[in-house]
Amino acid sequence: MNRIFFFLAFLIVALSSHQLLAQPSVSSAQQALTRFGYYQGAIDGSMGSATSAAIRRFQVANHLRPTGTLTPETTEALGLNNRASTKKNSPQLRPATPAPLAPDPKALADIFVGGPLLAASPEIQVATVQKAQQNLKLLGYYAGPINGLPDANLKAALQAYQKDSKFKRSGHLDKITLMGLNILPGSYQSGS
Repeated sequence: MNRIFFFLAFLIVALSSHQLLAQPSVSSAQQALTRFGYYQGAIDGSMGSATSAAIRRFQVANHLRPTGTLTPETTEALGLNNRASTKKNSPQLRPATPAPLAPDPKALADIFVGGPLLAASPEIQVATVQKAQQNLKLLGYYAGPINGLPDANLKAALQAYQKDSKFKRSGHLDKITLMGLNILPGSYQSGS
């Protein structure tokens, strides 16, 4: 009887300490995400929807698998473990680009018509538009802001790029244009 009692007491203490240890990692992630501009909520150690969305935005911007959870890769990229801070070749973190919280869903859908990312999450679509704006700017086709929001300037830049590349001039981020700009995620390259 005493063994069972001690075992249960040990189990309760172990589980409680595990939860207490988990709280600072979420709090630390919230602090880091706030520093990088991805999170604006309370630093409360709670893995709620706002924290998960901030993690997902950070993952997309830093080319990590977007899970919305604190994966080992995400924790390392946020600099939350000692190994990341001492690594010589740690990745260059990308701070959040200020953009409206809710991009126009119709404008996002319109820019992806005929492409593999039409049904992708808004976070992935915004990150893809930002990358397209960035690449088109580097190539000299786009002079607007790199904000992840599609507009007439982006459409004109896409059409000029598509014309020069001898692609169909749609002004959309279709598969061939995404591949030409070298921004189509690998999992979308084999599908249509």
